[in-house]
Amino acid sequence: MFLTVSKSSSAVNLVLRRLVSATLAVGVFGTSFAFTCIPAQASDAADVLPAETSGSDVELKSETPKEASPSVGSSSSATGIGEFTGKLSYPGASKQSNLTVDDVKIEGNRLVPSEDILHVVKTKRGDKFDRDVLLQDLKAINGMGYFDDRSLQALPEMSNGGVLLKIRVQENAPITQFSFEGNEALSSEELSHIFANQLGKPQNLNDLSSSIDKVEQLYHEKGFLLARVTDVKDDPDGNISLKVNEGQIESVQIGGNRKTKDFIIRNAIKIKPGSVYNEKQLTNDLRKLYANGYFQDIRRSLQPSPTSPDKYILKVEVDEKRSGSVGVGGGVDSIAGPFGNLSFSDNNFRGRGQIVSFNSQMGTGMFGQGINAVNNPGNGYMVNKNNYQIEATFVEPNFMKTNTSLALSGFGRNFSSMMVDQSTQRTLGASATFTKKLKHNTALNLGFIGENTSLRDYSSMFGNDGALNQMANRALATGMAGSQAGANALAQSVRDQQLRGGTFLTVNPSITYDTRDGADPTRGSFAKLSAGPSLGLGSPSFMKVGASVSKYIPITKDITLATNIQGGTAVGGMPQFAQYRLGGWNGIRGYRMFSDLGTGTGMLMATAELRSRIPLPRNSKVSKVIDKHVKATAFFDAGHVMGNGLTNNLFSRSSLGASVGIGLRVNIPMLGLVRFEYGMPLVSSILGNFTPRMTVGFGDRF
Repeated sequence: MFLTVSKSSSAVNLVLRRLVSATLAVGVFGTSFAFTCIPAQASDAADVLPAETSGSDVELKSETPKEASPSVGSSSSATGIGEFTGKLSYPGASKQSNLTVDDVKIEGNRLVPSEDILHVVKTKRGDKFDRDVLLQDLKAINGMGYFDDRSLQALPEMSNGGVLLKIRVQENAPITQFSFEGNEALSSEELSHIFANQLGKPQNLNDLSSSIDKVEQLYHEKGFLLARVTDVKDDPDGNISLKVNEGQIESVQIGGNRKTKDFIIRNAIKIKPGSVYNEKQLTNDLRKLYANGYFQDIRRSLQPSPTSPDKYILKVEVDEKRSGSVGVGGGVDSIAGPFGNLSFSDNNFRGRGQIVSFNSQMGTGMFGQGINAVNNPGNGYMVNKNNYQIEATFVEPNFMKTNTSLALSGFGRNFSSMMVDQSTQRTLGASATFTKKLKHNTALNLGFIGENTSLRDYSSMFGNDGALNQMANRALATGMAGSQAGANALAQSVRDQQLRGGTFLTVNPSITYDTRDGADPTRGSFAKLSAGPSLGLGSPSFMKVGASVSKYIPITKDITLATNIQGGTAVGGMPQFAQYRLGGWNGIRGYRMFSDLGTGTGMLMATAELRSRIPLPRNSKVSKVIDKHVKATAFFDAGHVMGNGLTNNLFSRSSLGASVGIGLRVNIPMLGLVRFEYGMPLVSSILGNFTPRMTVGFGDRF
């Protein structure tokens, strides 16, 4: 491979030699400088200053091995690449061996200050004249890069018994402009900043070579690992032109896939034929493709194009794995209790990346009272009733051959209500959700949901602790009712509002931003903004608007600070089952989860949590299992709910809470993440209770 230059100067030629020897580095010998002192007359070789040799001079040359010289065309008579020729002249000097330098003067410089040149010169006023030192001075001046090496001369002259040393230089042509060719990934403006300090100065081999290194380094830092500066030209008007080969992809070849269609893999890879190769982008794309679960392994390689050597062929090879599964079994769930289930799923349906799944579950709900005992001692909340869940889902990742996905779902659920005391909640419905991934880890979502929700009252099962009795007794105690009949009527009215269901059509647009590094993140951020107007068919309509922002910061290798702030509000007649809860599984810890803190039509809650691996010796199987599945936590929670004041008052529930505490996060087979947390309330409940409590939660809080 050779570089051809239509017009070049010696400074630019030297840069080109650097490009050939350093960048291509294929069968090219590097330039070697051999400085030799060649007297004009052989008889003068032993003399420091030949006597009466007005025409004598000493030439300083460097030579480049012939095999290192590329084919370079030039319209000027510039010397060969890397060649340096200097001259020492001694007009009128007498033969003396111990002369003192009277002064050192620089001649011929216009743009480079004499002080800068003298700074690299070792010979100073008052020094003994030494030809070897002077030769090193010429080499140092040439090494500054600003001067034509063919015109660099040292002219010692006798003066008052000493030597007046004149060094004559000729500056390279000044640079007026830098221009770039072939750059698409990085703008010319961005590249020009690297060369800005050279404008208006003589061409400088060192600075130009260093700046070219910085250009390539900038490309590489941004992931463009194939980018190279392949050609440099200078024009008589002072313009330096650089040609960049950014590493264009000629074609993308897919192999190894038998079931998966080619377009599934091609759509996942943002690098297309004609675009510039970016290692960071490709790595990120293949990581996401692997996360889909279609493949056991993904490999990539790059090969130069046989028809266009400046372009490359990207090959991606995959090893597929089974994507479908059928499951029949059972287990234990915190809400469903002991359950049985039947499921089917295929996350690469027809090899088109589509997802088809069906899941059905029947449970006994027998742990309801157990949960009441653990999380709500002294107060019944959940009921022991049979429950079920049926859901069928279809996901098209490339809806109408675009990068928008469509998820269709039909569902039916009947569980002990998490929002209304001592009741079950049945929901039947269907949804369609469109998701479009944007740049910078952002996605737009648009959901359409139609569902019917009904609640059934089981408060009579709890006797004196039933919801109606609790509210009636509270109404009498606080003076909200003056008689038992009035208290009972007030309690029944509130209970009827709690149990109000209905049929709703909801439009739910949202936008998310996600840079988390995994399912149990240690760094990154997640943010979501959503709005959901719900049209009630035969019942009042309402709209919810909410936002949540989480941040994960690594403190040490084993400790992460996880923070979250979330809030929401609603307008219209929002039913109780759709309201916000300050307590519950993901609420403020340290309180009775369903009894001390209330619900409302608006909420604001914040959490800061330190999550740490447990520092145990990792030389046993037990400690390795603990290290993999268990983390310790220390937390602070605070929050407030607005609205629904009457219901909260009748159930003796506070609208404000805050707590600190410690806990364990344990991943348990068949249950998933279970949180055991011990919290101390910082704000008293409405009943004046600061008692610390152990709570059990399921799944992540945010």
